Amino acid sequence: MKLIEIIVTRIHLIYSKKPFIPSNKSSIDWEAPNINIEQTFTILEKQSYTAREEITINPDELVELGLVHHIFVELKAENGAQVSCLLLSKSDIPRGSIQLSKRAKDKLGNCPLTGLTITKPEYSTILRGIPKVDEIAKPYVKACPTLVRKYSNHVELINPKNGFRVNLTLKEDDTAKPNALYFNRYIMLLLETHATEDDQLIITRARTSPQSKPGIHKLIHLGIKRPLTALGNLFIGKRELTLRVGHPYPFDEHQNLCRIHPNVRKLLGMEETDKIVVTYNNKTITVPILDIDTEHIAQLIKLNEENEQLKFIDSHLFIGITALSRNELEIPSIGTSVTVKRSMNSLFLKHLNKLVLPVIALLFTVVQLYKDLNWSIALTVAISLILLPIIIYTTLSEERAKIN
Repeated sequence: MKLIEIIVTRIHLIYSKKPFIPSNKSSIDWEAPNINIEQTFTILEKQSYTAREEITINPDELVELGLVHHIFVELKAENGAQVSCLLLSKSDIPRGSIQLSKRAKDKLGNCPLTGLTITKPEYSTILRGIPKVDEIAKPYVKACPTLVRKYSNHVELINPKNGFRVNLTLKEDDTAKPNALYFNRYIMLLLETHATEDDQLIITRARTSPQSKPGIHKLIHLGIKRPLTALGNLFIGKRELTLRVGHPYPFDEHQNLCRIHPNVRKLLGMEETDKIVVTYNNKTITVPILDIDTEHIAQLIKLNEENEQLKFIDSHLFIGITALSRNELEIPSIGTSVTVKRSMNSLFLKHLNKLVLPVIALLFTVVQLYKDLNWSIALTVAISLILLPIIIYTTLSEERAKIN
């Protein structure tokens, strides 16, 4: 399609830090003055139709401007309209031109596109430190205090080569190197990286949506949900895994479900059609799960045909989520890592038939003892409250055994 110059814009690239230059001597302790660079761009008439806010530029200009693939930049118009866009590059984009996705254009609305401002986020290259054995299974990653103060305790780690990203929780440690994160091999597999000096990663602040102040209904919901979750963890058992988001089968897109590998489903202690809780960026959905077809898995996942080990790993790290669910969770791109666990509420309802008879038997027994032994009402209620959790705990022993 012929390129039409719609608007000649100024894009002010606002730098608060040194431009990204791959190096084996990356550091995070320097400070640089703000650098404002003005450059004229042509906005292409043709828009991309990806399911996310996206901006694409020429790869040579990406390097010249000190940017890097798969980070989010803030695009702001003169009238205040603003949108956060994933930054990509393509060789077929002419120099001096940019391409917006349709969703990004819609977010900007009908505002004039003059004086567009792109704000570079704060990020650095990072190397991997090897964690101690007793730290491998911890829910946090060790980092130096300077790194935690700069990016907070919640960060996002990105592999700029493929766009795979994972959210991490940092913990300060004075013995940690200033430009390293001490994450385990599982995180490396999720990012599909060897984490060598030639294969550097990008660290930035975790992206969180603005949270409105909780109303009274929200506080009541949390007050009920948290105790129920704690009881579910006690009676049923809890196991969380982190998996890499991919596309489900095309005929799954209009269904409210997700797909995982059968071995991963068994590791979670679940059966097909059980409901799974998927969490990303403080947002949660609960959907039923189905198995992927392991005999024709290459039709669903892009696998490494030359390396059987990587082929095996990629298939087990996969979770297929529909476009509607990805949009609800605000997942930025395919390859994003999400946390999954089995739904306590659905398992309680599933085993309700097993709980009904023991509970009814308990009530009849307590009532009969109350009549025969002339117990007081307080004593009867106290014994019931003690025996009821024991019966529930015993009845659900089979579910706990799946993960314990």
